[in-house]
Amino acid sequence: MTKRIISALICLLAVSGTSVAREATNTVSEDIFIYLLAGPSTQYRILGSLKAGEALTATGKTQGEYSEVIDEKGRKGWIQTEQMGRGESFRTKVPALTEALAQTRSQLESVTAERDALLQSNQEASANAEAKVTELKAEVQEQARAMSTLEQKNAELSKRVETLSQSERFIWMQQGGMVAGAGLILGLIVAYLPRPKRKRKNDGWA
Repeated sequence: MTKRIISALICLLAVSGTSVAREATNTVSEDIFIYLLAGPSTQYRILGSLKAGEALTATGKTQGEYSEVIDEKGRKGWIQTEQMGRGESFRTKVPALTEALAQTRSQLESVTAERDALLQSNQEASANAEAKVTELKAEVQEQARAMSTLEQKNAELSKRVETLSQSERFIWMQQGGMVAGAGLILGLIVAYLPRPKRKRKNDGWA
């Protein structure tokens, strides 16, 4: 974008430089209307009129206050030297400068449009990136909540397992106590049961 702006400015300067390079061209002085004479004096006949800013080519011949020139129509005649300006006239400069300015404006408008499009694209990309970041944050938060829920459930299950283990140990202890108690009672009962009397053997004594 910057390169295009620089190119446009260089183009405009080139046109101006071309105008400067043509300063060797003679013109009729601005804002005057003169006659082209057949000789170096007003005593000579008039060959025609010259408009202000009209391009002239000096032949190099001078006599007194007059110089010989050739106009745009190819007519050769004389005019007063002071009425002959040097360099390209504004009449020919203005169209070239106007065209160069129009081209520069067109290039600047094109560059501005590209810049605006690029800014719009960057803004859209930034908005999409922000939306994606927001979406990812929401997913992370949802996963964090799910993880917290799983941890809570895991803790509850661990407590239940611990409670069940304690209950099982209590049941086993209770059952063991009952078995031991039953054995003790059974032993006591057996101990107090009457024993059968043994018969005496007849040993032959009278």
